[in-house]
Amino acid sequence: MTTEEHILNEARDIFYRKGLAGTRMQEIADKAGINKAMLHYYFKTKELLFNRIFEQAFAVFAERVAEVLKSDVPLEQKIVDYVNHTVDALAETPGIPVFVLNELTFNPERITDLFAGKNKIDISYFKDQVDNQTHGKTDANNLFMDMVALCVYPFVIAPVFKRMLQQSDQQYKTLLQERKAHIINELLKRL
Repeated sequence: MTTEEHILNEARDIFYRKGLAGTRMQEIADKAGINKAMLHYYFKTKELLFNRIFEQAFAVFAERVAEVLKSDVPLEQKIVDYVNHTVDALAETPGIPVFVLNELTFNPERITDLFAGKNKIDISYFKDQVDNQTHGKTDANNLFMDMVALCVYPFVIAPVFKRMLQQSDQQYKTLLQERKAHIINELLKRL
């Protein structure tokens, strides 16, 4: 692993927990085991480092969500694919939801641009499928928001749920994987 990759890995954890505003370059340098001058050699500003991590974190995730929603598969399969992708991606990087919430607090435009900017996730085809299949009986906007909320919220509130449900980290990970079938079942009932 190169020094740059090592810095990115260490900074990612801090940014996920604290967001851009709450993170200090000295903290990143300390965690990476380098001095601040070396950190600035690789990344001149905290914003440049953050942008690199931000782009890496969301590029693949958002691209795959966009692909799923625009795909020509039947609506039921699209819901299954979305739930599986979202839960699996967040299980791999569980800090992303808190990272997004931090950024929504301090820089909502960044998140808005990512999901709804010029290269946005287009849900129009999904909405058309819902309208055509349910003949307008299921509101596509609410169905989409429910898909997102049911998949993402358990990651946002994970520390609270783990304690309330008396789950270890591993038990909670298993619960979230098992939960995919529950989410899919609940969403498909709406069609």
